[in-house]
Amino acid sequence: MKFEILGGLNVTRADEQVPLGGFVKRGLLSLLLLHSNRVVPTSHLLNALWPSGTPATARKMLQNAVSDLRRIMNEGQAQADAPILLTHPPGYLLRVSAKDVDLSRFQQLAAAGRASLAEGAHEPARKALRAALGLQRGPILSELAEEGVVWPEIEALENFVLNVREDCFETELALGRHRAVLEEMENLHMSHPSRERLSGQLMVGLYRCGRQLDALALYQRIRSLLDDEFGLEPGHDLKALQTAIITQDPSLSLPPTTPSTQHAPSRDVLLHPSAGGTPATPRQQRHSGVIPLPLLAADREPESISVVMVKIQVNSWDGEPTPEETVEIVHNASVGVHREFEKNNGTIRMGMGEISFSFFRGTDLPRDHAKRAMRAAAAIHRHFGAGTLSGVAGHRYTVSSRIAVATGEAVVQYGTGGEDELGMTVIGGVMDRCTQLLRFTSPGEIRVCKATHQATRSEYAVAHEPDSGWKVLEPLSARGETRVNDGLHEVG
Repeated sequence: MKFEILGGLNVTRADEQVPLGGFVKRGLLSLLLLHSNRVVPTSHLLNALWPSGTPATARKMLQNAVSDLRRIMNEGQAQADAPILLTHPPGYLLRVSAKDVDLSRFQQLAAAGRASLAEGAHEPARKALRAALGLQRGPILSELAEEGVVWPEIEALENFVLNVREDCFETELALGRHRAVLEEMENLHMSHPSRERLSGQLMVGLYRCGRQLDALALYQRIRSLLDDEFGLEPGHDLKALQTAIITQDPSLSLPPTTPSTQHAPSRDVLLHPSAGGTPATPRQQRHSGVIPLPLLAADREPESISVVMVKIQVNSWDGEPTPEETVEIVHNASVGVHREFEKNNGTIRMGMGEISFSFFRGTDLPRDHAKRAMRAAAAIHRHFGAGTLSGVAGHRYTVSSRIAVATGEAVVQYGTGGEDELGMTVIGGVMDRCTQLLRFTSPGEIRVCKATHQATRSEYAVAHEPDSGWKVLEPLSARGETRVNDGLHEVG
C-alpha cells in the first residue's frame, strides 16, 4: 500500500486507488501520515479535526474512523512491512515503511541532497533535490485545504519544501544553470515575495542573465515590502548582494568549474551563507558558482564615505531613440560624469547602464569627502541640469541628469588585487540611502541625505521634503550670496 500527501491525499494498492470515504477518515489518515511512525495524542487529533469545538460524539467518531482505516489496511495485506495502525497511549501510531510514503522518501532525498551540497558536490546534490521535488504533485493535502483545513503541520511542511527548493536553486546556480531556472525562480518568487534567500537567488539569476537593473529593482521591491508590511530592513546578506551587483563584484560571475573543485575542500574555511551554516571553502565559493556574499574583514573598521549616483535620462525631440543610439548617448554622457568624479578624487568610478556612481573616502580634513562629492555633483549638474542637446544619426535629443548624494559609515574592503581592483565591496546603509534618494529625484535635480546636508550646509541652500531627502536649490557664497560660476543653477 502506497500513501501520498505531497498533493491531494492518495492511497493506492497494487496501483489501484483505495477509496477512503468522508472527511474524518481522510483527515485522520492525513494527520497520522504527517506524523508517521510517531505517536499522535488523541487530544491533538480531536482539536485538529474539530477546530471550532469537539462535538459530544467526537471520540466515538474518531474510534470508528480508526477501525475503518485498520480494516482498509488489513485487506489483502500479507507483507511483513504492511502498514499497521496501533493504539498507543496517549493516542495512535501509524507504523509504515518509509518507502511507502512520499513524504518520507522526500525527506530522505532532501537529506541526501543537502549533505552533498554541504560537501560542495553540486551535481549529486542537484539530482537528489530534483528527485525529491519531483515527488510533489501539487499543493500539500490540497483537497483538505479546499475544505478549510489549516494545520500547523501543513504550513511547516510547505516551508520545508520551499527550503528544499531554495537548496535546489543554489545547486543550479552553482552549476551555471541560471538561465534554465530563472523562470522557475520568478514564478516562485511571485508567490513568496518576502523570502529573502529566494529573492537573493533571483537577483543573482537576473544579474547573470544581463538584467542588472531588474535585479536592483527587485531589491527595491523587497525593501519596500519588508518596510511596509513588517517595518523591517532587508537582512545583511541581501544588502551585501545589492552592493555587489551595483559594484559589479567579480565574485558574482561564474568561472569555469573543474571536477576537482566540486569535491575537494580546502583547509581554509569560510561560512557558506545558504546551506544552514555549513562551512564552505574559498575555492568552493570561487568555482562552485555559489554566490559568496561579501564577508566583513575582521580588521576593517567602519569609515565615513559619500556616494554620488547619477542617472542619465535621454529625451527625444523627434522620435524615440533606438537602443543603439541610447547606448551611444549614455556612453558619451557617462564619460563626462566619470571625468568629474576623477577630478574630485572619487575613489572608484563605475557605470551600470544609465547609472554612474563613485565613492568618496575621507582625508585628514573633516567632512572633506562630502564636500568633494557635492562639488562633483554640482559640476555634473552644471553640464546636464538644464538639459544638454545631443545629436545622433541626424536626430536631436535632450540629455539630463538625476543626482543623489548620500553620506554615512560603511566598511570598505578590496579583493586580493588591492585598491586598484574593481572587486571593491562597500557594506553599509549608505548605498541603500543613495539608491532611495535617486528614486525621488526628478530630471535636473540633486537630492542629498541629512548627513550630506549637515556637512555642506554652509555652501548649499536646500529645501527639506519629508521622506525624500533635501533638494539642493542653489550654492551660497561665504556672504550668503548666490555663486553662479562655481555652483549650481537654481532648479525650478
